[in-house]
Amino acid sequence: MSVLENLEPKEVFHFFEEICKIPHGSRNLEQISAFLVNFAKERNLEVVSDDALNVIIKAPASKGYEDRETIILQGHMDMVAVKEDDCDIDMAKDSLRVKTDGEYIWAEGTSLGGDDGIAVAYILALLDSKDIPHPPLEIIITTNEEIGMLGASALDLSSLKGKKMINIDNEIEGEFITSCAGGATFISELTVKRESVSGVECKIEVFGLKGGHSGEMIKYERGNANIICARTMLEAMDVAELHVKDFCGGMADNAIPFASAANIVVPEGDIAKIKESVEKTLADVKGELDIKDPDVAITFTEVGKTTTECIDKKDAERFLKMIITLPNGPLAMSAAVEGLVETSVNLGIVETSGDKAKTVQLLRSSVESSKAFLVKKLKTVAEAFGGETSMEGIYPGWKYVCDSQLRDHMVDVYKKMYGKEPVLHAIHAGLECGIISNKIKDLDCISIGPDMADIHSTKERLSVKSAKNVWEYLKAVLA
Repeated sequence: MSVLENLEPKEVFHFFEEICKIPHGSRNLEQISAFLVNFAKERNLEVVSDDALNVIIKAPASKGYEDRETIILQGHMDMVAVKEDDCDIDMAKDSLRVKTDGEYIWAEGTSLGGDDGIAVAYILALLDSKDIPHPPLEIIITTNEEIGMLGASALDLSSLKGKKMINIDNEIEGEFITSCAGGATFISELTVKRESVSGVECKIEVFGLKGGHSGEMIKYERGNANIICARTMLEAMDVAELHVKDFCGGMADNAIPFASAANIVVPEGDIAKIKESVEKTLADVKGELDIKDPDVAITFTEVGKTTTECIDKKDAERFLKMIITLPNGPLAMSAAVEGLVETSVNLGIVETSGDKAKTVQLLRSSVESSKAFLVKKLKTVAEAFGGETSMEGIYPGWKYVCDSQLRDHMVDVYKKMYGKEPVLHAIHAGLECGIISNKIKDLDCISIGPDMADIHSTKERLSVKSAKNVWEYLKAVLA
């Protein structure tokens, strides 16, 4: 039985629920890409899929709109797939457990993927309809947007005719995004030695943080679980012997990590000292995040006596000190746009495996020279601790265009429908508009979307009413 079948618009939520049945976390997109290709073929629409699994669909105009200018609709098929520690879903294989109370939609124990599943649902509902008026349409649905816009970077758009594009990857109804920051993923990796250590294996866990999207939420300076976990171990090392077996935290470079954990080995006689140190660190962190992230928790649990391979103590200290030294959070605010973060970096992932210990950060800036200087800073810090660095998923910012026929049209339609002006907004998060604008000369684009909260986290939820409003608005714009 469909969970969302009683929600309006039925056609949109039908396809949204179908998407939620298909695993589609970043880098796990074969099934969802094939689903989109088959959808188009079943409706005799022109469709192509490339080596990056991007899907481009072309749909003819509805009757009476054949002479209108082609419009591009664009979204991405991947989601940030995160789950609660006690959730038994395998996000690489299983469907999401979609829930609703009629007001919001969420997924039990996991992120929902409303970013950007709702865009794909709108597009499929539009293409499936036989009575919605629209001009010729070119659909771009990209892959791996959430890990550096890799699909958009690989796109060949030479066959497209459209010069006006509506990106549906915003999370605030009534807000039109008109420009965004550029960014890149920065990886720092240390080679570490391992040694056999005997003692009591224990676990340090950091959890209870809000997390969230590192573009939209970075300005709130929420706690970073990876940094807190590294700090906890370093402060414990000041008072007792501690060996790091493994350290893992965060699930995506663009999600502020809400949980992080490390397995450590300590001499039995030092357990009390380390427990006391962890409690002190927790008290300090709770005081520092009292308003920003009040539910932070740190636990220390004994697992049992062991003899196991741990990272060499000096190498572990080197890695932990690098983590707390790397820049993190909002680094500069825009002087031109009040409240807009200009430059930031998020330490999204920490991971140790074998002789490697690495961090993965997403950096953003709306000023290219500031982005380049931040890269230099990160590289300098990592190399000072003996690390090697690399970058991937580099994407440009999207510059504001003063003269936009599309924006003027969409503002006019919005005013007629709602009797008020929409908010025109620049954002710190990245959008594929920048990459696509570099591929289609003189592209006129704008980004819209319905209200969503806490995207990229297990608290993510989509507003039913807002999804309906944006659907009606999108149809009006196309008409």
